[in-house]
Amino acid sequence: MDEEAVQQQNLSFPVLPQADLERVAQTILHLFSPSTSSNPELAKHLQRELQQIQSAQEAWGLIAGLAGHDDPNIRFFGAHTAQVKISRDWETLPEELRPALLPLLLGTLGNAINPNNQHSYQPANGVVVRKLFGSLASLLLRLAFPHFLHPILTVIQTIHSAFASSTALPPSAPGSGYNTPGAVRLLALEWCAICIEEIGRAGLAEHQRQPLRRHIESDLSIVVSTITDAMTGDPKLSPNERLKEAEAACKCAESWIDWGLSPEELNILLPALYDLLPMPAASSALVEVLSESIFKYGKGTKLLTEPMLAWAVGPSGQALLASVNDDPSEELIGFTKLLAALVEHSSEWLVARIQQNDVQAFLGIILRLTGWRGLGNVEENLSELTLPIYPMIQEAIMDAPMFSAPHETSPDWAVAKNFFRELVEVTRRKVRWPGEGDSGGSIGGLDKEDRENFESWRRDAGEVIVGAYYILRDEMLANLTSIAGQQVQGGAPWQDIEATLHCIRYSSEAVPLGEEKSLPILFGEQILGQLAHRPIRGKGEERLRLTVVCLIQSYEEWFKFHPVHLPPVLSYLVPSLTSSTTISRSAADALKALCDMCRKKLVEHIGAFAELHGKIGDLGPEEQSKVIQGITSVIQALAPADAVGPVEGIISPILSRIAQSLQQYSVDRANAQPALVQATAALTACFKGLSPSEDEMFDTTDEGDEAAREEAITLTREDPRIVELRRGIENAVEGLVSVVGRGEGDAEVADAISSLLKHATLSSSTLISLSPLPLLSLVCMACENSPSALWMSLASTLTLRVNAPVTSFARKKEKTEEVKRQEEDEQVGKWNVIGDVASRLVVVAGRFLDGEGMKEHPDVVEGWFKFCSSLASRFPGVLLRLPPQIVEGYMSLGLMGLGTQERFSLKSVSEYFVALLANTRYPSPLEPLSDPLFAHFGPSILRALLLCAGSEGPRSVIPNMAELLAALVGRIKGEEMSSWLDQVLSQEGYPDPRATAASKKKLKEAVLRSRTARRMREALHEFALVARGLDGTTYGNATAV
Repeated sequence: MDEEAVQQQNLSFPVLPQADLERVAQTILHLFSPSTSSNPELAKHLQRELQQIQSAQEAWGLIAGLAGHDDPNIRFFGAHTAQVKISRDWETLPEELRPALLPLLLGTLGNAINPNNQHSYQPANGVVVRKLFGSLASLLLRLAFPHFLHPILTVIQTIHSAFASSTALPPSAPGSGYNTPGAVRLLALEWCAICIEEIGRAGLAEHQRQPLRRHIESDLSIVVSTITDAMTGDPKLSPNERLKEAEAACKCAESWIDWGLSPEELNILLPALYDLLPMPAASSALVEVLSESIFKYGKGTKLLTEPMLAWAVGPSGQALLASVNDDPSEELIGFTKLLAALVEHSSEWLVARIQQNDVQAFLGIILRLTGWRGLGNVEENLSELTLPIYPMIQEAIMDAPMFSAPHETSPDWAVAKNFFRELVEVTRRKVRWPGEGDSGGSIGGLDKEDRENFESWRRDAGEVIVGAYYILRDEMLANLTSIAGQQVQGGAPWQDIEATLHCIRYSSEAVPLGEEKSLPILFGEQILGQLAHRPIRGKGEERLRLTVVCLIQSYEEWFKFHPVHLPPVLSYLVPSLTSSTTISRSAADALKALCDMCRKKLVEHIGAFAELHGKIGDLGPEEQSKVIQGITSVIQALAPADAVGPVEGIISPILSRIAQSLQQYSVDRANAQPALVQATAALTACFKGLSPSEDEMFDTTDEGDEAAREEAITLTREDPRIVELRRGIENAVEGLVSVVGRGEGDAEVADAISSLLKHATLSSSTLISLSPLPLLSLVCMACENSPSALWMSLASTLTLRVNAPVTSFARKKEKTEEVKRQEEDEQVGKWNVIGDVASRLVVVAGRFLDGEGMKEHPDVVEGWFKFCSSLASRFPGVLLRLPPQIVEGYMSLGLMGLGTQERFSLKSVSEYFVALLANTRYPSPLEPLSDPLFAHFGPSILRALLLCAGSEGPRSVIPNMAELLAALVGRIKGEEMSSWLDQVLSQEGYPDPRATAASKKKLKEAVLRSRTARRMREALHEFALVARGLDGTTYGNATAV
């Protein structure tokens, strides 16, 4: 198509003056100028200017106006503008002009690739052509189907026509040598691939996808023949050209497989793909067939599994393996990915034929790839690709009929066990750190990056060991333990011992708690006892000790049922606390975990823990806190009366440290800060440790024993020493809060205080638990002095802790009148404190969040509304009985919150309103009290939430707004809600001028008809798409809520 014909077709489109086109061209050239790349601000300015140009109605004229420019960057911008306008501004193009866009783009494409056109030889012209293909794909998604019949074929014919017009060129002409079937096929493949990729990215709903599939279905034979012709190759082309064509064909095939080809079409493609193996692109396309095509999930074994298996174990596969010595080639990497996909697809088929020679040969190939020479993830990356294979084989075995066959006599089991035995041996060899003995300054002589990569590989390999245990069971653990014993006794290098223990460590996930054969040997004198005496010399021996420490922690639950092995294990961990930083932290974690898990078993060793506490000053800050938590968790298992002395002995020194740190903090803040944070963390650790173990629910203690223990704790809490200790803790907390409340504390101090207050009130079943009410008043005062998200969040937490539900073990007994009166007085006292705090904090929030406050302090907004939500959930009656101006303050701030743009703020404010609505609906006695409040504020809440969902808020909060809408509909009478909806939705341009009357009517009907959040969410999302101008767009479909 010549330029004159193109120009005639463009007469109806906006025609820009040449001066305007030159101005746009100069802006583009300026953007791509080397001088602009060093000026990011200028680049951003020019990009914004070009985006504004594209958004104008006249930009439709840039498509033709820039198509013939000499500079490829400018031609690219013209093609890009076409795609942008089609995708985003389609509705701005008059309907009668839309069909004319197709010949315009086809003509532009034909001119861009025509060998007669000098532009077609520019290196950057390929990018322009690809963008034109993208524009045509976007047009296919928009233009009515009758106007774009046979879209794939139409564009391919345009490509052929462009080259056919240059056949008369003499040999010396620029087009000589370019006018080949190969060039045409490459462009046809590129178009086929880009077209279907753009369609796939459009995120079409099923009702849109099916008509489009039918529309392009008639062209599928053209697509398949284009791909297979390119895979077969033209004998006249050079080897490099044939390779390039075949790779393009494979990539195109992969895109179409992902879209969805029929079995017949796949049957045509597969032989051609097999012939191209081991080309990486062919392997990648076959992976797509196995994982995404109609044959996925184990289908098509005759077409897929059997031919691939034959190729892998046959001469071609063996030659590929033999051709690579050290560094894996791209072909071998692609082949390995293909094998992994084949196992995922056909694991059941392979296991069912596990006695076949070819299947066993195939499994041998996988083992060979796993054991490839070099460090995993460092010197080679083949083995990592094979690791996910083994869990799939293990699961297939456990699901197969062979799993129920006798293990000793079953031939299938014999093969399976032999395979996994080899796997364990290969893995044990591969997880070994490099070198012999110590490597000096670094572990295995590796730098930090290589060490981390190898560590990652070892963790993944550990998961393989877990799967192997499920097949080999006791045999595997016994074998590994035996090897470890021989290595330790024989003084083997640390690398060998560590690799074996690494495998045993990761087996812990599968080893039963009743194991009594191998683990007693492992944690006995023969292995652990000998390792304890092994001197630490260099990084390698440190690494071995770290692995032993982690091994102990991995079996923490096993020790609960085998407490006889706890003393030697603790004897190993305690010296490790003062080793290198890495070992000491892991040792502290292990000690803490063992103490928590086995606290009742360790009570008899309480004296040893007292001795450990005496040496705690030798440990680092983190280790101290963990060890303190471990020791106090053992103290928690003592009878309450017996625990008084130990608790006092641990906490009193910590309180002294806090007092000293606070005193020093006022003089020398920088130097005192670490000590203050450390002492606060130590006190928090005491509260954590003294809380009942989460594991106690599985212990065989009856309800009566627990009730007796709770009563004993209540009595012991009145012990003068414990009362004095709690008073000291309260004074320390008050001092800490005052530091941050004066605005003097940094973030680290604030975090430490936050953790302390949360854990101090977490459980009522300890000797030192604090009442949340005095702390709530303290936090309120601090917030008044220095408003922050910390205090708001803590106020929320403490409010929820007030009136915490009575434990299930609490003794049920008749109450006397005096007790009832006393409890009522206590309840009124609680309400008064809550009401006082609520009245004061709303004043703080109103002052701090007024004006731009909500925009500038989203963290405070979120914390404030969390407090509001806690108040409305736990004490709605207190809230509603506050003075009217205070209640109005809560509602007004809530409405302001619905107008924010920050997702977490909107989420928390919606939760507040939902809680208030839910706790005041029938049959709540608060319903009459709240009716006037909602009658006044309800329409405003409805208007704000619809504005947020339909226009101004982020789309991610539409589900939260739907929850709020459902709560509002459930709380308000139908007639009243209908009136509010009419009032709100009748406003012109609300929530956005793009919201149509039909969409508003549909929303109202859905709201009044629905009562579930799911229906509300669907209705709101549909309305939001219309109101935001996203209905039917790629973005709108792709981001459905």
